[in-house]
This record gives sequence, C-alpha cells and structure tokens, in this order.
Amino acid sequence: MEYTTLKNGIRMPMEWFGVFQVPDKEECKAAVLTAIRAGDRLIYTAASYSNEDAVGEAVREAIAEGICTREELFITSKMWVQDMENYDTAKAAIDASLEKTGLEYLDLYLLHQAMKDYFSAWRDMPCSYKQVW
Repeated sequence: MEYTTLKNGIRMPMEWFGVFQVPDKEECKAAVLTAIRAGDRLIYTAASYSNEDAVGEAVREAIAEGICTREELFITSKMWVQDMENYDTAKAAIDASLEKTGLEYLDLYLLHQAMKDYFSAWRDMPCSYKQVW
C-alpha cells in the first residue's frame, strides 16, 4: 500500500474504497467489511450518502474481528451543502457524522461542495480536529 503524509503528519493510504450510491445499509456494511478484509484501509463516505452509520458498523466489526485496529484505518467523510450555513451548522454536521459512524474520530473530513458560507464551515474544522486529538 502506498501512503502520502498530510501536513499534520498523518499518513493517508493512496488507495481507497468509497460507498457512493450504496444506500442499502446491509449492503454497504457488507461491502466495507469485504473491502477491509481485502486490505483496503481508506474508507470513504459522506453525509449525503446516508450510509455513515453502515460504514461505522463495518469498521467496528472489522476491529472486533481482529482484522485491523482503528489506527490502521483512515476514515473519510464529507459535509453536505446544507450544513455550510454558518459555524454552528458546520459544527453540528461534524458532530452528526461522528455520532452516525459511532467512531471517536474521522481521519479526514471534507467540504462536499464549497457553497453557501463554506468559510464558516472551514473555520470550524481545525477546532473540531483539536477537540478530538
């Protein structure tokens, strides 16, 4: 597996498995679990995909089975446009993604489409990052 190192020192795998257009929760969970078993370590979802919960379930199951540790995985999600209204909605979106996945942290959180007040959304991201770490 090839990696790149982000500016914060975190290593990110260069190969990833995404779950766009996998709305069925069981299908999504099974696909993510299969991907992790096959060696994928970067899993990619988004709030608008409506499957962050299934991704989180698969991650927790893979860890429980001893396939990997949480630290070996790189979980990415994205904030949807309606959550970029202001700082408070952005903060709530980040918190909601964490709650839906059931994970203590996300390794990368992106702005899905830079619209509305995306500057406020972007400003909350370093605050949320520091709170988790």
